[in-house]
Amino acid sequence: MSRRPRKAVMLEPVVNGLRPTINELAEEEANGSDRFALQCPKCGEVGRYRFALLARRAFEEHADEVHPIVASPLDQIRTLVDLAESVPGTWECELGSETYRVHEHGPGQYELEVSSRGVVIDAELGTLDDARIVLGGHARVVSSALATAAAVQLRHGAPACAVPLE
Repeated sequence: MSRRPRKAVMLEPVVNGLRPTINELAEEEANGSDRFALQCPKCGEVGRYRFALLARRAFEEHADEVHPIVASPLDQIRTLVDLAESVPGTWECELGSETYRVHEHGPGQYELEVSSRGVVIDAELGTLDDARIVLGGHARVVSSALATAAAVQLRHGAPACAVPLE
């Protein structure tokens, strides 16, 4: 039996707010050469690996795929296109060299103006989020894929009776 000193227990790095547990298994428990058991704090045992480094990498992939921490498309656009109310019924946003204004003409009726050019963008805008999506696309700070995902999310909100699966 070797008398080499054991390494101090080191905590695994946190990935997407989760800290995995990687345990070295006894020879009786190990499946062949897979000596390290990877456990997710939410899912339990994820798998067994030959090396601890492989287990860490596997947890990074697991966390990204199963427990993503990414904001929804609409939240991403709300972050990128920050509208501030300047006067009641009018919101402004500066993106690049352009100044954009959103005017509310009535309930669910908005108009988007590029102030620096004196141009009105022709689009159907029923909410401020619609205006953010169009504005972000016009200013090219929002990709068409993100704009489409946000529009789908905006149109297809979960019904009040929906039960989350988590």
